[in-house]
Amino acid sequence: MATTSSTSAASGTWICPYGVSVVAVECWGGGAGGSSSGTHADDPGGGGGGGAYAKRNSAPVVGGTGYTVTVAATAGPQVAGGTSAFGTSCRAVGGGTTATRAAGVASGTAGCVGDVIYSGGAGGAAANTANNGGAGGGEGAATTSVGNDGSANSGTSGGAGGTGKNGGDGGAGGNNGLTGVSGTVPGGGGGGAGGNTDATGSGAAGRVIITWTSPENQSFFINANA
Repeated sequence: MATTSSTSAASGTWICPYGVSVVAVECWGGGAGGSSSGTHADDPGGGGGGGAYAKRNSAPVVGGTGYTVTVAATAGPQVAGGTSAFGTSCRAVGGGTTATRAAGVASGTAGCVGDVIYSGGAGGAAANTANNGGAGGGEGAATTSVGNDGSANSGTSGGAGGTGKNGGDGGAGGNNGLTGVSGTVPGGGGGGAGGNTDATGSGAAGRVIITWTSPENQSFFINANA
């Protein structure tokens, strides 16, 4: 018996090895991009929300069959995080964003499919004050708990991204006049733009991990859809 894991960073097709009837699947949704100041050019932006985590302990599969693997792509400024999924057996949604100084919405768990589900962290909200830094992005959900929220800004300094668990880190908000930092994989939300700039951090891509036990070493592959 051999246990194998395949980590997919791009969407494609997973071909089930012969002799395998169940797999464990973990999915992380994508982080949302940070926001800019909205209607006031000198104001900062809020952070993007982190993506959710979902795990299916035993998804039924059939040897030789191809299964669609969807991995959330990187999210640009003020774009919500995408969904990652393994067919219909496991699905994790992405974090939310905002077009203003408000906080990016945490992914929540609605729309997720799995035996274990956790929400990503919320992005921080930027104070309604000119020439301040942006707010931090939310952390992608961890495998054992929700992701941490991003922090609000502090004067001209950007807020810290949500970190501290095993989800993707949220990006820090940009200092006044500087770009927000992008989140890290899997599912970290992007930091908001500092005042006097519209340059925000991107939300990080998601991830899908498939684990199975074969009666003997078997070949498999994922065809990435570039």
